[in-house]
Amino acid sequence: MHHARLLAAVLAVASCAAQSQTPPEPTLDLRGAITGSWYNPEQSGHGLALERLPNGRVALSWYTYRRDGSPFWLIGSGLQHGPQLVVQALEASGGQPPPHWADAEPSVLPWGELRIEFADCNNATLHWSSEDPDFGDGSLAVQRLTRIDGLRCNAENEFGLQLGYSFQLDAAGFSALFADLPQGSPDIYELDARWDPLPEPLQSRAGFRLTGHNRSDDLAMLIKAPISGLQPDTEYRVELEMEMASNVPTGCAGIGGSPGDSVYMKLGASTQEPLAQPQDDGKEAWLRLNVDFGNQAQSGADALVVGTLANSANCDDGINSDWELKTLSTEGMPFQARSDANGRLWVFAGSDSAFEGFTQFYFTGLRARLQPQAAN
Repeated sequence: MHHARLLAAVLAVASCAAQSQTPPEPTLDLRGAITGSWYNPEQSGHGLALERLPNGRVALSWYTYRRDGSPFWLIGSGLQHGPQLVVQALEASGGQPPPHWADAEPSVLPWGELRIEFADCNNATLHWSSEDPDFGDGSLAVQRLTRIDGLRCNAENEFGLQLGYSFQLDAAGFSALFADLPQGSPDIYELDARWDPLPEPLQSRAGFRLTGHNRSDDLAMLIKAPISGLQPDTEYRVELEMEMASNVPTGCAGIGGSPGDSVYMKLGASTQEPLAQPQDDGKEAWLRLNVDFGNQAQSGADALVVGTLANSANCDDGINSDWELKTLSTEGMPFQARSDANGRLWVFAGSDSAFEGFTQFYFTGLRARLQPQAAN
């Protein structure tokens, strides 16, 4: 179906409902976050495609079927009013395949009304009203199937401060540190940290590369940076998100653990600067973190486990996987950190490895969202 021509024919107009005298509490602000595919898991095979446009308008396509089993599409656009979207849907017919489009006589006729009520960022109810005998009036629960990468739903209503760090051009003020290994570690640890272009097929991107050979059974590799200008000595609700690149498949076996599934990725924040400080264990000094980073698969007071190094490839297809980007976040995990007396808070991201081999990955971006908490 030729979407450009059909969408150009959409003439639906949505009227604005009268506003209440009392403004609603700002608890749900969907905006562009509704963009994506929505469906009912019990009716896989048909669903909605939504795209948020400027000025509060939304383009909608409902790909479904008629009673005789033939594919049937509805299209339209409408206005989004908070958690509700109303669309005057159009039915298109009479078209031909693109090579024969000049022979077509397409028509676009009114079909009925579609209304979507969003319960939250991932769940909604589709209502329809039409004189079409195959449909009539009805409703269907739908849930999110896809979303735009990096777009956090309702963030503006939950966090007053949002910061984004990209490593496309440089290290963006971040520095690296390594911990849980002997002080003065020899070259066999293969430690390295640098800003570098990514390998193929991501060669158009760049990132902060960390490498290390875990010969201590518990190697931690991190990047860190301060956030300044916060309220002094204040507890903040913190949400962190990393974008990284990995070429390690899931399901691989390795010494001490899997090279992907046993390398745990963590995000954290702390009042004090994370440092790798020497601690004498009676035989030799080891570098240990001065913040609670947790232990491998366990989160700590200052850091949360958000996933592993493994990408979407499977080791059954071979250990040589393409590099791919993945996003990991603390979204949905309660996490707080306190700023210091100067209004500064440190954020960090890194790995905590149980795999006793060589590990390499890239950080390509990091986002921090903060909201001060009311004093008790």
